[in-house]
Amino acid sequence: MKKTTTYPVLPNSVYVWRGFKSSSDFEKFYNFLGSVFVPSCALLQPNVGLRAYLPTLIPQTNKPNAVPDQTALMFWATPESHDEANETVAVRAYQNLHGDVYDMSRSHLPEVPTLFPKKVTDIQIEQPYFLFKNKADWMLGSVKHLVAARPDTISTGDFTQLIFNWVTQLQTAKIPTIDAALVCNGNDYLVVWIHSTNEKMDWTGIVQDFESQLTVQLNTVLQNFEMKTTLWSNWAGIDYSKEENYALNIQLNRPRFTKPKKVGL
Repeated sequence: MKKTTTYPVLPNSVYVWRGFKSSSDFEKFYNFLGSVFVPSCALLQPNVGLRAYLPTLIPQTNKPNAVPDQTALMFWATPESHDEANETVAVRAYQNLHGDVYDMSRSHLPEVPTLFPKKVTDIQIEQPYFLFKNKADWMLGSVKHLVAARPDTISTGDFTQLIFNWVTQLQTAKIPTIDAALVCNGNDYLVVWIHSTNEKMDWTGIVQDFESQLTVQLNTVLQNFEMKTTLWSNWAGIDYSKEENYALNIQLNRPRFTKPKKVGL
């Protein structure tokens, strides 16, 4: 078995992406993500600090327009690593790909999380939150991902209260193997990620009562996915025509040292 070094990072070292496609052509959207966008992120950015990458496509069947078409978590070595990475040509080239498939007027949302508030009235729409302050390595272990819409029968205020109650319950439960979690209450939707250090985590009971009160679009455990390729290999990309490939935890090649080097002419 290949030995994998762990690289736990701070909970505010992540960028929480909620992407909305720019056209109605979902096949065109996922083909670009699978052949270019997701592989580019996974192959270009670990050398400058990317420590975990968890991209997920949301099934389109009965999906309300308010729910994102794609989510992703991008964890960085430090909270500063993302901005430092933009000093490199490779990362700037990758960042410029966003406008090719995303409606950036809807997708350009707050991405860096803060600690979940202690009062429900302090929850801000579209602001991601982390639930625990400790470091975690999201590439290893097991990750539960829930994407849901606000039911028409629940007001926006009751929706926020429902989320607050569930988060408080999860925080106070202090489940030993759960060391990290993220949540974002968007405009009429919710995204949740929960991380366990146990790669064979039994997620039964963690979100069941909660999800029964929501219009669930996706409730899954991300599958580990190793891209056995390079930037210069003959490889078609991730086959997103298969829904079993929608929710991935990309197994990155993570160098120990990742800060960009300064060079001069």
